[in-house]
Amino acid sequence: MAGGISVVGAGMVGAAHAAAYRAYFPRFVTSIPGVELVSVCDARKAIAADVASRYGFNESTTDWRAVIADPRVGIVSIALPNADHEAVALAALKAGKHVLCEKPLALTAESARRLADAAAEAAERSGVVASTMFNYRRVPAIAEALRRVNAGDLGTLIDLSIAYRAEYAADPALPFSWRYDRAAAGGGALTDLGTHAIDLATALCGPVREVVGAVQSVTVAERQLPLSASVGHSLAAVGTESRMVDTDDSFSALLRFEGGCHGLFSASRVAVGYGNALSFTLSGAEGTVRFDSERSNGYDIATRQAGEAAHFQRVSSGSRSPYVNEYLPVPHDGVTVGYAEAFGFAVADFLRAIATGASVSGSFEDGARAAEVLEAMQQAERTGASVRLGAPS
Repeated sequence: MAGGISVVGAGMVGAAHAAAYRAYFPRFVTSIPGVELVSVCDARKAIAADVASRYGFNESTTDWRAVIADPRVGIVSIALPNADHEAVALAALKAGKHVLCEKPLALTAESARRLADAAAEAAERSGVVASTMFNYRRVPAIAEALRRVNAGDLGTLIDLSIAYRAEYAADPALPFSWRYDRAAAGGGALTDLGTHAIDLATALCGPVREVVGAVQSVTVAERQLPLSASVGHSLAAVGTESRMVDTDDSFSALLRFEGGCHGLFSASRVAVGYGNALSFTLSGAEGTVRFDSERSNGYDIATRQAGEAAHFQRVSSGSRSPYVNEYLPVPHDGVTVGYAEAFGFAVADFLRAIATGASVSGSFEDGARAAEVLEAMQQAERTGASVRLGAPS
């Protein structure tokens, strides 16, 4: 299979994909035949051309079907609005191409399950690798904390508090985009931010058994339409027309996990003062671990000692932490690792799985399981009743 890379979607996140491939694809020139930066695709011609030029891709296009048909392309990265993930990913998998798809994997749990099943079939048929972009798994401090939890350092898990807070939608002057349209996004803060938190919650505590209850709110109910295409969460000139927002600005839920742990979940895109912050605290019978992405270069852990009061100790990321020595240009103790680096580590992991045939952390199956939890949370909020995972809706 050809190893050419194409990024489909050239908005804010598509540019992040392109930058990550630019940084890491040279490491795989001897292990992925024909690996090169082939194209960037976006319906907005000028934006596609700009991202392609900025990150060294050979060309740009406005037709994702041309990407799938291109014999040079064997690796497709999808960074489109949520509603467009399924069609492009299914076509790429059917064509035998490796796929890295943004979160949430699909607009609905049913669509995400179709993608996970198609990925499993493609893997069996031709060794295709399919991954969901869960880049927070690659933050070294989180990866190390996960390792300690899985090793049993906290004992039997009791309760989790996990939150993802941002403020990008707090400004009512921000124009309307697909993120505020349920038909295109599936949800608001819940799907845009909460998908990361749910993926980490299940990585830490195992599968969610039940959504006990959920609430949501919309803070800015109406937004003006932009006069031209905008990228990401940026301000833009607006006209006189507006549209109602039908996706949540904040969402909270109470969860039970299969292993008996319970958890408090929240996601907000209107949390003033929080640029982009993911945090969690997980307690078990023998200890507690906590992490805050605003202090991303480490985690805190306290473990119970017989007859003594426990105290938190700060564990800073260093050269022995996951991903640091392998991928960081300066693999030295005390060198800060943030969101952008972890995003690149996720792309590098994806390419490494293609090169070696190893499994990838954050698979389409993981994406489908997260989508099922998100949908159960929305059902619990809509009906006011608890929802068991796997139960008929």
